[in-house]
Amino acid sequence: MKAPSREERIAACVSSLTAKPDFPAFSQHIQKVLAAVEDNESTVRELTGLIMRDYSLSLKLLRTANIYNLSGRKILSVSHAVIMIGTEGVRNLASSLLIFEHFYKKPSGVRELMMLSMLSANHVREIATRVPTLRPEEAYLCGMVRNLGEVLIGYYLPGPYARILKRMADRKQTASAASLDVLQFTFEDIGEAVIRYWGMPEQVAACQQSQSAIRASKASPESLMAAAVTLGHHITTAVYRMDPKEGADHLKACLREQSAWLPIARKEVEEILKIGLSDTQESFSAMGIQLDELRLEAQTRSTVQALAEDGSAQSTGEADPSPPDGDTLERLAKDVCLLLDSPSEFELNALILKVLEAIHRGAGFERVIFAFLNEEGTSIEGRIGVGDNVDSLIEQFKFRMSLGGGPVSLALLLKHTVVGDTGGAEANKIGRLFGSSYLCLYPVVVARQVVGCIYGECRNPRPDLNSRDLSILEELRDSLAAAIARLKRRPALAAKAVW
Repeated sequence: MKAPSREERIAACVSSLTAKPDFPAFSQHIQKVLAAVEDNESTVRELTGLIMRDYSLSLKLLRTANIYNLSGRKILSVSHAVIMIGTEGVRNLASSLLIFEHFYKKPSGVRELMMLSMLSANHVREIATRVPTLRPEEAYLCGMVRNLGEVLIGYYLPGPYARILKRMADRKQTASAASLDVLQFTFEDIGEAVIRYWGMPEQVAACQQSQSAIRASKASPESLMAAAVTLGHHITTAVYRMDPKEGADHLKACLREQSAWLPIARKEVEEILKIGLSDTQESFSAMGIQLDELRLEAQTRSTVQALAEDGSAQSTGEADPSPPDGDTLERLAKDVCLLLDSPSEFELNALILKVLEAIHRGAGFERVIFAFLNEEGTSIEGRIGVGDNVDSLIEQFKFRMSLGGGPVSLALLLKHTVVGDTGGAEANKIGRLFGSSYLCLYPVVVARQVVGCIYGECRNPRPDLNSRDLSILEELRDSLAAAIARLKRRPALAAKAVW
């Protein structure tokens, strides 16, 4: 008799798992939330009412919205949070909550795996906040289910799972190699199959087999998400499943491999770990479970220290995997322009934030804001921004749109770009208004009319932007203007902007 193929074994395992009485299914309430998300006629008010009936979902939604919100003003309203992250974000959060709430009460071994899944989810989300084209709430779901296959096998097939762990320990096999030997398929295979059984988005399923997606295309948002999930998963593995020296070596290799797609430097890993651990602890505490936080913090410190020592020892012979600033700007701008030029479902504010972050991180401006022309066309007002103490700049950036309105208004009325050191005559007039040493002012023009502007500044002296960087910033501005023009023709999305 012919032996079953790998695909047949996966299908049989999925059938066996989904037939079990306690296999996780979407609760009635979560189903209502997801149905409201898919219903184009549902209003924000109706969706908000459904979410507020679930304390855990409300808490997670508000936390995520505040992570994604860069205005500095804390979001306390569920309806505001729904508008901020969008209906797709609500769907992703509801799905991740289903998985977490089903497994967190299981035996300690499974709960440990669930903790690792949540750590990965928080790591991936934190990475996504550093990549303008990625949506943190989608990244969170992709990170949460990255380890789903192992969670399912560990809980429902404890015998085979124990044999897999023994092979990994005795023969120094990877998890994929050991699971192939025991099950004839990998954890990722079963995770991907169950995700598709649940009907989750294709992007979530694709991130299970992330390496193949990364090889396929460097520029696409899908490949960037796959890279973020891979890196977040490996950060968790290196810090919490390996000894410090082995983990540092593993993490160093992964950072080097992913550096072509993700501008994440080694020094950023410590911050990602700190935030990930804090958010995981908070989530488990809300469920009445206390993690061994001191042990996890000790593991984090040990691996980070080993990574730092290794980097110091090799500082003369190995370049840091993070790209130089010019390359960072080019890469970030390429990703953002790809998104701006596509028929994206992002809300206008989210698109603007991605442009501002690319300028902030890639071009090295300390604070960057977007100012909108008011409905009457009589004044230009700062509304949204990124950077330290950006709220004070937003409050300060308010000018009458008239020839007597000052140097900012004059430049905008003339549709004139100003970039440079405030020692120059033109930049000096604007710089004196804000106490800046270096600045950029880019009018954003739609249908021959100024609709807003991008303003960035540095308080301290800095090198001039070169012609290549200036060209990239103009391309970002022009792509944003084209995206605004498209979105203004779609009232439902344009109405959500902070005009």
